[in-house]
Amino acid sequence: MQFMTLFSWHPDKAETPAPADLREAEFEMIRGLYAAGLVQQIWLRGDAGGACAIVEAPSADEVAEKFNALPLIREGYLQPPMIVPLKPYSGFAPRS
Repeated sequence: MQFMTLFSWHPDKAETPAPADLREAEFEMIRGLYAAGLVQQIWLRGDAGGACAIVEAPSADEVAEKFNALPLIREGYLQPPMIVPLKPYSGFAPRS
């Protein structure tokens, strides 16, 4: 199943840059999740900061478990992500 996940900065730390070692640990974990096939795409948000990812997993609970272990979430720089299940778009289906 595919999910869209939206990551937002925690309001209490939005103006505080995360330490370089914490950011590097985050990048390393995301690369691992990409290599494992969970993260399909990831983008930085252009509106309010944070990120957006398209992920594939058996359940939203598994997505939450993996992402809640990310360093920037554990240390409170990012809020736990909003996880939205996706469905196929019916507009491309054959018409009768």
